[in-house]
This record gives sequence, C-alpha cells and structure tokens, in this order.
Amino acid sequence: MRIAALLFLMVFLPASAVSAVAQSAGVSGWWQGTLYGSSVVAEMEQDGQMLSGVVTVTGMGGQRDIYHVAGAVFDHKIYVLHGAGHVFEGEVANDRVISGVLTTAGGKRIVLHAERLAVPPATAPGASSLPEKDPENASGASPNG
Repeated sequence: MRIAALLFLMVFLPASAVSAVAQSAGVSGWWQGTLYGSSVVAEMEQDGQMLSGVVTVTGMGGQRDIYHVAGAVFDHKIYVLHGAGHVFEGEVANDRVISGVLTTAGGKRIVLHAERLAVPPATAPGASSLPEKDPENASGASPNG
C-alpha cells in the first residue's frame, strides 16, 4: 500500500507545483554510506522532483550488488523505491547529507546515512575511464608545492 501511495504522488503530482520544485533539495550526484560493513555508493539523477539512480553495495569480500531505483524529492524529503519492494524514506540536510530509514520488502527497517561525494568514487562503474591525473597538473607534482 505504501508503494502504491508513493507511486500515485509521483505520477499525479500537479505541474503547478513549480514553487515546490524550486525549494526541493538537489540530490543529483554521488553519495556514499555504509550498511553492516558494506560500502554503499549511489549515483542519483534528479529531473525536477523525480529521481532515478543506481545503488552499488560492495561487501567486505568485494562482491557487488547493484540496485536500480526511482523516487522523488518533495522539499527536503526523499523517497526512493526499488522494484523488489524496498522503500527508503529520508531527508536531505544542507544538500550534503541524506538520512532516513530503508524498509526492506520483508519489513526490516534499517537506518541509513549517506554523504555527498565531490567526485565519483574510484569503485564506481566506469570509473576506470576517469583520468588518473588532473589535466592541469599532468606533471604529477603536488598542487600544494
């Protein structure tokens, strides 16, 4: 029932809610947190109030689980859904921290916190194509001297 209500809000949100969009927190970008010792990295894309993203959970042994998610942002409230029935409900603080509760399809509630990353993590899918050095500092010398 909760998923149906969230989907209803996401689909039938009136287009006249432009003022709410202007006040919504921006969550596009990379986020990182932990879950029971596993690294959680999310790349989120925001279009107005709608969200989509890929969440990668890397276990201590290196195994990876990838989750494609969708959701919405209303002011500083964030709702993210996974097709298996997992639902994350949280808040964005200062456009830098997301905190909330993940309710699994089985009903388990897990508190999660994530912080915004300034650059994609080295473990991100496709990160190997990122330049290893800053092009402005190609010599490899430290920018601080």
